[in-house]
Order: sequence, then C-alpha cells, then structure tokens
Amino acid sequence: MRRKKFVDRKYELDMLEKLWRRKEFSLVVVYGRRRVGKTFLLTRFANGKRHIYYVAVEAPYSFLCDDFSKSVKDFLNLPISGDIVDMIETISKLIKEKVLIVIDEFQFIVEADKSFLSRLQRTIDSILSNKNMMLVICGSAVSFFERELLGYRSPIFGRRTASINLKPLPFECISEFFPKYNIEELITVYGIVGGTPAYLEKLDANVSALENIYNIITPGTYLYDEALNLLRQEVREPRTYFSILSNITEGKTTLSEIANSAGIDPRSIIKYISLLEELDIIERIRPIGFKKPVRLKIKDNYFRFWFTYNYRLRSLLESRRINEAYEYIKHSLDKYLSKVYENLILELVPTLYSHGIITTKPIDIGKWWHKDIEIDCIVREPGISTTFIEVKWSNTSFSEARKILKELEQKSTKTGLTSPKNYYLLVVRNIQDSETPTAIDEHHKVIDLTVIESIILRKNHHESYYNKNP
Repeated sequence: MRRKKFVDRKYELDMLEKLWRRKEFSLVVVYGRRRVGKTFLLTRFANGKRHIYYVAVEAPYSFLCDDFSKSVKDFLNLPISGDIVDMIETISKLIKEKVLIVIDEFQFIVEADKSFLSRLQRTIDSILSNKNMMLVICGSAVSFFERELLGYRSPIFGRRTASINLKPLPFECISEFFPKYNIEELITVYGIVGGTPAYLEKLDANVSALENIYNIITPGTYLYDEALNLLRQEVREPRTYFSILSNITEGKTTLSEIANSAGIDPRSIIKYISLLEELDIIERIRPIGFKKPVRLKIKDNYFRFWFTYNYRLRSLLESRRINEAYEYIKHSLDKYLSKVYENLILELVPTLYSHGIITTKPIDIGKWWHKDIEIDCIVREPGISTTFIEVKWSNTSFSEARKILKELEQKSTKTGLTSPKNYYLLVVRNIQDSETPTAIDEHHKVIDLTVIESIILRKNHHESYYNKNP
C-alpha cells in the first residue's frame, strides 16, 4: 500500500488551530462516516501540542476508565486513575499550560455510562469553562452525534465551541492521489470510490483505473465488501437498506416506487431514508426553485458503484467468474459514468464560475425536471441571470453541439426560471472537430474535458474562455 498522504482539510485545520490559539476552554465535536479521515485530521492537528489521544472501544465503563488512565500516563506522564470525567478535571488543574484532549469513538463511552454526558456538562460548567484546555470529542456514529450530542436535548447543548462534520474529499483533490492519471481516469476513479480518503488509498496509482476496478470486484479485497461491512455496523435491518440502495441504482427514485419494489411499508420508509441521509450515502433532491417532486439519488460514488456492480453481480463474483463480471462492467461503464459526470459538473459549478466559464453567480444550483423534460444543471442569481447546462458523457461534433444548445434553450423556456440574462452551456466529454472552450456567441458556449483538465490538474489555462471559435 502507498504511504498515506495528508490531502486538503485546510479549512478544518485552520479552524482547529484558531480555537487552539484562544486562551480559554474549547469543546469541539468532530464526526463523520467511517474512513473519511477524522483520525488522520486530529492526529495531524495534535502533532507538536501537549495532548492525549484516546480511542474508546466497546467495553464496560470500568474498563474504559482504566484504559483512559493508561493513555493519561503514556501521553502526559500523570499517574492518575478513576472516573474519566474526574481525570479530565484533574488534568485541567495539574497542567498549567494548554492541553489538548481528544476522545475518539466517543459514542462507546456514552453507551457504557448513560450518565456520562450529564456529568461532563456539570464539569464543563463548574470547572473546565475557566481552564485553558481544548476537549475534542470525535466519532463515526453519525446519527448518535447529530441526535444525542448536537440536538437541543443533549446535556452539552450550547457548550460546544464548534462542530465539524467531516465529509469526503472533493473531486479537485483526487489528482493528488493519482498524479499520473489523466482527467478521464480521475473521473473514473471518483466514480468508483468517491472522495473517501481511505478508499482512495486502497487503489493503486501505478495501474490504470480499469485495473483498479478489477481489484474492487475481486472477492477478498478490502473494497469488495466494505459497503456491506459499513452498513452492517451502522444500521439495523441491513437487508432493508440494501434493497433501498439497490432499487435506487436501478432507476427507482421516488419513495413510493422504492417502497413498492422493496416491499417496505410506505409509512415507515422515511426512517430508513433519513438514516441513509445522515450517513451521507443518499440525498433527496428537488427541482431547483420548487419543493416537489422529490427524487432520491445515491450521493456517495463508492456506494453507487458497489450497488450497481458488486451487489448486482455477486453471483458471478462469488463463483469466481470475475472476468465475465469485468467485461460486463467495461461495456456498461460509459452509461454509469454519464451520471457521475452530471453530478460532478454540479459539484464543480463554483470552480467553473471562478474561472469565468460560468457567467452567473452561483447563488442557487440544482437540477430541474418536469414530466419528460429535464435539465442537468441550472445556476441562478435570482432576478439577474441564469445559466442552463446540459452535460453529455459523449464525443460530440460541433454541429451536434449547436443543435443540443438550441434544444436546451427551448427547454429553458418551460422552467419558469429564466432571467433578464440567460446563458446556455454544453459540457461534453470531447468536441471532435473544434477546440474548446468555444464561445458560439455571447450566450452560448461549449466545453469538454480539456477545460476541466486544465483547471483540475493546474495546467496552463487557455488564453480565453470566450473568444475561441471553430
């Protein structure tokens, strides 16, 4: 495996460092799904500071107290023991310089002692609030953190100084893991594992993206069944969640469609959907500018890929007919990546705006659909301008591009979202007979992967994004 590298997370590190420089008590909550890089972020932050880094385990509270005591001795050389809350209080009194205490997998402590949060709250109010200490509580039980710790009923509600919900890395960081990849291979990798750092680290940057796919679908490899393992740890009734996610990848996107196909009571499906949203696996989307109708989509690309291929092809894979499954994936991959590309352009809208490719200030960004009409992306600065975007994972001629843009303009008139100034952008895989970016006129332009590559890989940008014509 390649050596782990620290990528991005500048915003989160800066926030933590600013809190550290304050000469007062700070309570920081850091949470996020497994493998997203919480431990890597906090160990990086703790480096060079006087600190304790304690990782709780699923065990009786008496064991956790003894275990925490060992960490206090190892990190701070303090031979104290007893209750964890009491030890934190004692540390704050014995050490005059600023000290950092990180408690990872914090949910296990609360599960072991239901009174822990209330006792911690009393200690914060009576003792710690006047001390120069930073206490970071961290964990991967997303629903626990959002409901039990950050909710208004939590004993520590109102005591936290900051909270960080750590998300997967954005696409723009992926090239740091795969410096030899071109833009198509980067999109392919992003389409199969998303931005979860631990998953990116499991891939081999020295082989092609397609070879990495072969490894992912090979039984026994880490990513072959990671989705299965994660869901089993995070949810009850994993089969129900498997059925929901499988149905979404098959094109069923409404609650009623999924409930009917999965055999779930329509009145109870919302609880399953809500938990998958908390885990950042799926999201509910609405047409931009409207509250209804609602569609469901898989937000995390690793889960999208896993349920599209590993789950669906499990009979072939488990019988070691891996080559057959691999050939099927290769032949259907472009169709799969077309949706990945659509979602990627939505993600890259702020970047495309900062580089002058999109003219409209991105106040509102989203998809739009009504009956059989759909627009892949709409960018709005309400009352001022709107940019309508069509995304095609295809090789397109310039004459075809003109036709698509004309159709896009016609579709835009049915949205009710036009503005005093309207712009139309086509994003394709490759323009075959023209350089891009190509400005057809002031309001119509087309770009392909060469533009995305020049931005993401920080190559020399085109002299102008507006003045090139075929």
